[in-house]
Amino acid sequence: MGQPNLTGLFKRLKAELFDHGFLDTLAKNTGVIKRLRKISGSDLLDTLLFDSNQSFNGMSMQLMLRHSLNISKQALHQKYNEGLTEFIKGALERLLAIELPCREIQGLEINIKDSTRFALPEAMADVYPGTKGCGIKAGAALQFEFGIKSGSCDIRLTPGNCNDQKESHLDQQMIRPGVLYMRDLGYSHIAYMSNIIEKKAFFVNKLSPKTSIHILRNEVYQELDLTALQKSGKAFDGLVYIGKDELPVRMIIEPVSDEIKNNRISHTDKYNKKKGHQTTALFKLRAGFNFIVTNLDSTYSAELIRKLYHLRWQIELVFKGWKSSLKIHQMPKGNTHRITCALYSKLLWAMLSWKITMSIGKIGEVSILKVHSFIASGMQELRLQLWGLSSKWLDMLEQLPFYKLLKEQKKGRLKTEEIVIII
Repeated sequence: MGQPNLTGLFKRLKAELFDHGFLDTLAKNTGVIKRLRKISGSDLLDTLLFDSNQSFNGMSMQLMLRHSLNISKQALHQKYNEGLTEFIKGALERLLAIELPCREIQGLEINIKDSTRFALPEAMADVYPGTKGCGIKAGAALQFEFGIKSGSCDIRLTPGNCNDQKESHLDQQMIRPGVLYMRDLGYSHIAYMSNIIEKKAFFVNKLSPKTSIHILRNEVYQELDLTALQKSGKAFDGLVYIGKDELPVRMIIEPVSDEIKNNRISHTDKYNKKKGHQTTALFKLRAGFNFIVTNLDSTYSAELIRKLYHLRWQIELVFKGWKSSLKIHQMPKGNTHRITCALYSKLLWAMLSWKITMSIGKIGEVSILKVHSFIASGMQELRLQLWGLSSKWLDMLEQLPFYKLLKEQKKGRLKTEEIVIII
């Protein structure tokens, strides 16, 4: 059950993050500890990771029980300042730098990115402004990206009002040749796709309903006739030209059921009514189709590309695990430093859980939700494992039948790993 990889991961975690010398140095450099008298850097990280949702009185009692430290709740409250915020951010940077063992990758690496948003207490409005249109004064967006074959990942915290298209522009310098990128609709603008083509990489994504679609006939650009396509009831797979610059891409168009079409129109009607707009006839026509655009050639069938795009939903399972098990969207009350420290502590847990999951097995093989549940059920044993005080957590995992952590397979569908192997 990935035991060698997990053992290696815990050794690196103990040597590079859960190391008393490193944490004491980090605490001194960030100014959270002036002189090592009572509390140490490792005591601070332990408290931030395992007690950040408790009251200061509860944290004080845990420090007494675990470390025999007599620190008042008032003294702990004073620790929550800019220095402690920089301390927990530094710990997260250190964790992100700890790489998973290299995996041999056959075919294309598949890189998936998306964001999840949640509200924060209003005290955070100046630092993390929310989305005014939704009435959220303070909010955060987690931008998460991972390689589905390698397990490599990156995470960034941005204000809730930062849209995905702006984030996509920031990503342009990070595109690597030969990698397949899959993004949500919000990231997938024309400049993004043009940049990927220029970098000799690949993309598979949906197309904005507002983007123009043309075909070339007799050296003249003509608008794709969706009405005729709708009447035929057939799917489309061919070369089209999109946007004002007529970017050439392969497009796969498939009709959807009336139920899906009507739901899309109803949802958009409600949104437009709030904004004082009307739903256009063109949108209603396009609502009857799924549009997937790619620069993968015909070596990859339309059916495979459709199934490949569905892999993007793996990231939704990650977000679901973070919210259900780690409660990443629930923050304690307090000042901005208290909330920020709690938020980054949860990001630390998110990345720890990710690295543990990827060391147990690959995406699509193991269930992210089941691993998160196992982590939550053995939190104290995992704490001792991380600090190198016990190996009971690994022993518990070794005794657990592997099928208990496997992803359940729906009948008649290709397994995720089967799609990944093909691509």
